[in-house]
Amino acid sequence: MTKFTINLPCPVPAGDNCLPHAAMSLGSVRGVGTRPQQALVSRLVIQEQLGSWVLYRLDDRGGFVGDTWHPTKRDALEEVKREFGLEVSDEP
Repeated sequence: MTKFTINLPCPVPAGDNCLPHAAMSLGSVRGVGTRPQQALVSRLVIQEQLGSWVLYRLDDRGGFVGDTWHPTKRDALEEVKREFGLEVSDEP
């Protein structure tokens, strides 16, 4: 399994195409109320899973913010560029 991490220079909100799984917010302070508090993304993890690539977005404490699945590593890196404005090498 291939995986690498990108630490963002400063926390930013996740893009609109990245929705957290409802169960991930249960029991957390962010999951309380009808308008849960939005977490800022501080770290990205790109990981190969089941023949696809997953782009995980994590907050400053490593908590889950959201994810998107991509058919290729290159596609996941293009999403990083679109959503966070970062040019990332194809090498970990």
